[in-house]
Amino acid sequence: MPESSAPQPGGIKERFSDLIGLEELKDFKLSDIFSSVFKKHTAEEMEDQLITGTSRHTPALAEIEIGWARPWLFARLLGVSAVLAVILYMGFDYFGNYNLIPGLIFVGSFAVPISTLIFFLEMNVPRNVSIFTITQLTFVGGVASLILALIFYSRFDFFTTYLGTPAAGIIEESAKLLIVALLMGKAVRYRWCLNGLLFGAAIGTGFGAFESAGYAFRTMLVRGVDAGGSSILLRGVDAPFTHIVWTASASAALWLVKGDRPFSWEQLKAPAFLRIFVSVVLIHMVWDTGFTLVPLPLVTDLKFVLLGLLSWVICLRLIQAGLRQLNKARQEETLPSLPALDASGNAATA
Repeated sequence: MPESSAPQPGGIKERFSDLIGLEELKDFKLSDIFSSVFKKHTAEEMEDQLITGTSRHTPALAEIEIGWARPWLFARLLGVSAVLAVILYMGFDYFGNYNLIPGLIFVGSFAVPISTLIFFLEMNVPRNVSIFTITQLTFVGGVASLILALIFYSRFDFFTTYLGTPAAGIIEESAKLLIVALLMGKAVRYRWCLNGLLFGAAIGTGFGAFESAGYAFRTMLVRGVDAGGSSILLRGVDAPFTHIVWTASASAALWLVKGDRPFSWEQLKAPAFLRIFVSVVLIHMVWDTGFTLVPLPLVTDLKFVLLGLLSWVICLRLIQAGLRQLNKARQEETLPSLPALDASGNAATA
């Protein structure tokens, strides 16, 4: 009998792994990663969680506890931000005071993105990036990437002419990654994949938050405050699955290639980077297409759920690759130096 051509178990996962060039997740459990979220933490612990990357708070490679981090502070910030947004919205609804609108737009647009960014900060196992650096990247990099994207839209308008809205995947992902490379690519001390992941998340946070604030403002002008509030809510739900994770993944892939070398344009040609970057661009393009799968409440369509999950699968695999990079570097650092050999293969003597 001829052999069956039916796909073997795991075949889809294996093909996906080959496509993006990243191994399947191993020894990974969401329940373990989020196991500290519901534990009680003191105010001092919250402060310590943010003290990272300074000259006195950057551990040596041998001191790093390499393994999946257990972030929890992001959940606290998300809860506080959500409460503030609700208070501002209810305050405007009750008092009708338009002075509350800017606060609602700011808190509503930044609440979920900033909380998601703190998640990436907590996942940065080397703990070698300061909150000051991340704040700079979020605001400076966010604005710079928005302006650069607008320049790209203007200069390369043939993309939107032929592709329509999905052209955003090419233009915006290129703009954000270029800003990451320009701002942080020369800093060779940030050599880890997890550093690139955090840098990308910071600029993706700024880009997405400012964009959301702009959409909310425009919606409020045209359709009223209620419609603007709905826009903020929808984009807040979407935020962890869009610009933040997309730019984080693309940047992490670049840092895997870059390592401890300064950024160069040649690194953008590396297949290990291109596989991830093209995947991110395609996900963004499909996200912006008009077709629907199954209408859903709040997230509007099943398409966004599937694309969001796919984005996080890629991101989590990059985190795993980053952990292995750290582990390999520490093993190489702690290996005893071997004696030099002469031409005959014997240990050389002084």
